[in-house]
Amino acid sequence: MSVLTASATTSSTTSAPGKTSGKFFGKLGYIALAAVLVIFTLGSPYFLTYGNIITILTQASVFAVAGVGLAIVIICGGDDVLSGGIDLSSGAVAGLSGAVTAVLTVSGANTFLAILGGFGTALVIGLINGASVLLGLRPLLATLATMGIATSLELVVSNNIKVVAEGSLFVALREGTFLGLPLSAWTLLLVGAVSWAIYSRSSWGINSYAVGQNPTAATVAGISVNKYRFSSYLISSLLAGVAGVLLISRLSAAVPGIGGQILLDIILVSYMSIIFSNRLLVSVPGTVLAAIFVAALSNGLTLIGVESQWVGAAKGLLILVVLASVTLKGRSAK
Repeated sequence: MSVLTASATTSSTTSAPGKTSGKFFGKLGYIALAAVLVIFTLGSPYFLTYGNIITILTQASVFAVAGVGLAIVIICGGDDVLSGGIDLSSGAVAGLSGAVTAVLTVSGANTFLAILGGFGTALVIGLINGASVLLGLRPLLATLATMGIATSLELVVSNNIKVVAEGSLFVALREGTFLGLPLSAWTLLLVGAVSWAIYSRSSWGINSYAVGQNPTAATVAGISVNKYRFSSYLISSLLAGVAGVLLISRLSAAVPGIGGQILLDIILVSYMSIIFSNRLLVSVPGTVLAAIFVAALSNGLTLIGVESQWVGAAKGLLILVVLASVTLKGRSAK
């Protein structure tokens, strides 16, 4: 019996209130998603049109892919915001990876090799993050430091100006479709499906949750805590790099400082996945659903005429709701 299974069995026999709140919050996400769809459908005749749905999926794909990476870090490090798994560098890494890719293509490099260059840059940051955490640095502070490094490097690489992303591959990612869905949405589905298979349907995923929830018990069970946590930061940075390529494809350019603008969405969708889980855990499928929810929320608010400055306030309110649900989860578990 795995550590996670043992823990779940114990809690199921001793914490009926926790199960009740888990079922409530597990349904809360779907209720909120349905409410948003109904409200915006009634508020705007354009909300559920094919073209607008494609727009929502395209917008969601960038921070959903990076959000899945952050979700994996939280799964392996625990969901305590201060001492658990967190990767604040995700947005900055996406911006840096996109800038490196765009600069390489403008310099004449093959598009495919330029993208590999962007991914390689992202992995270097992930390597630093993983090594820092293994050395005992708090993930919050370590990734805050690398966020600053990546943000600065992005400005240096791009010379603090917009760099046009040239190449047929970027055009395909921006305008291409397959079976009616944009390629960016297919990228999201591929990343989500592979990550779901690994972290929800394999022993690697079970061990990752065990490491995140009770590292001491995981160590006693013979699971290498360091291996899972180190690899989670590499995966997070790599997926942030993928998000960076999707981002410059959507914008047709690398825009300095864009990483900081998407960080809030990345953190939001990762933690918001909790309200799509009956077990109140951060999950890959929940992150994908949360990303679509947030993109639909931003899109719908714009369609019904809400001024853009209030969209950020709505997202901030959502973060407070999610953090409150995490706090209630902790209390119900005691």
